[in-house]
Amino acid sequence: MAKELPFFKFHPSAWENGKIQLCSRQSKGLFTDLCSAYWTRQGELPYAFALHKHCNGDASLMQELINNEVIIIEEEQIIIEFLDEQLSEFIEIGKKRADAANKRWNANAMQMQCNGNARREEKRREEINISFDVFWEAYGKKVDRVKCERKWKGLTNAEREACITAVPVYIQSTPDKKFRKNPATYLNNKSWTNEIITKPSTSQARAYVPPKTPSYINPNYVQPV
Repeated sequence: MAKELPFFKFHPSAWENGKIQLCSRQSKGLFTDLCSAYWTRQGELPYAFALHKHCNGDASLMQELINNEVIIIEEEQIIIEFLDEQLSEFIEIGKKRADAANKRWNANAMQMQCNGNARREEKRREEINISFDVFWEAYGKKVDRVKCERKWKGLTNAEREACITAVPVYIQSTPDKKFRKNPATYLNNKSWTNEIITKPSTSQARAYVPPKTPSYINPNYVQPV
């Protein structure tokens, strides 16, 4: 990763006009450290780890970045959106280069068995990519694509099929995206195997009020004079 991605893109205009300008100089310095760590760790930067390493346990500067929406915290992980976009971009470029290399290898292969294996491997990769795209578009809550794609590749074909089958039902049960799980969490927990719990309706959410006891069976009732 370090050799292939030695640096990330920095846009001065985005820095000058972005929300980072609402932060103090100390927070700006912390943000550059977080960007470096985030890029080196390929988008995997736990909040607790960063707080200990870069802030000596003092959360005030980190909270300033959160309050100004410069970074996001989800599932105890730090998210830096502009770096996630660049990581996704590099992954796509890497796929295209790998496909081109495989095609050249297939063209020069002399044995039928080798050619057959290459075609099966290429087909398997295409199925993974197509299936992930189907999941990504259907899920709707588009957060952490890099992490989601990584977790998707770790699933078996049977798990992918079960997930894609279950996702539409889950999406219908959570029309409001804020009640929907982070897609990386959905994949990591294999949530398609769990019972789908929908948000209760307004009528269901009201507290139950027992009916008043009729006066004629109330033992404490006193007939007015």
